[in-house]
Amino acid sequence: MKKITLQFLIITFAIGYLSFGTLVLLNVGFGEILSEPLLLFLLGLGFLSPFISSVIVHILHKDQLNGLAGLVDSLKSTMSPTPILMVLALLATHYGLGIILGNIGLYGSLIDFLKYLPIVVVFLGLQEVGWRKIAQPYLEEIRGFYRSVVIIGLLWALWFLPLVLIKGFIILPQFYTQFAGYLVGISFLLTTIYKVTQKITYPLILSSLIFALVPVIVFKQGNMLLLIALLEAILAGILHKKQFNT
Repeated sequence: MKKITLQFLIITFAIGYLSFGTLVLLNVGFGEILSEPLLLFLLGLGFLSPFISSVIVHILHKDQLNGLAGLVDSLKSTMSPTPILMVLALLATHYGLGIILGNIGLYGSLIDFLKYLPIVVVFLGLQEVGWRKIAQPYLEEIRGFYRSVVIIGLLWALWFLPLVLIKGFIILPQFYTQFAGYLVGISFLLTTIYKVTQKITYPLILSSLIFALVPVIVFKQGNMLLLIALLEAILAGILHKKQFNT
């Protein structure tokens, strides 16, 4: 799995940084990107880089990952009540912590959630195949649960870095460190539900719901994000210990 994980990361960052980096070098604003087809293509390609990388490594390692059939099978899942309730509970925990700690800057329209959800499923939800199904198991095998989740979260944040440098992106550059911590916290939630269910569908759903709600329940960008991440890590640790006795 070491070779597969390295290939996934190299391809993901190569495509992502080439796409996002081009936009940074062009010095265009996020609004302009959304209105220009070619720039929008580069943005979409960058967001899809973890999933594209997942497809490639599945093809390259058909003997271990069962090729594209293995990828498709991993996305198939019979929805059952318990995992769905867990998804909703973790979603409520994530945003509930923001509300309880007074870290909500403003509330948007629920219409925005419905509008963005299908887009988020494709461009962020499908990334879970790579981060959680391919990279996480290998890193956990050599680093353990807690360290591996932190590493994946920081790699995810590093993948986001060029986006933060684009003018008008939702995350301000001066709060990148706090955003990185925020992603580590989300990684704990996503990894926990993946390990409990052993189905990539559920972290895909949870990730999509979290990010689709970003314009609806807007977190303040600041150090409070680090506290929220810490509390999510503690919760994930408790659930992991209860489930796996480790």
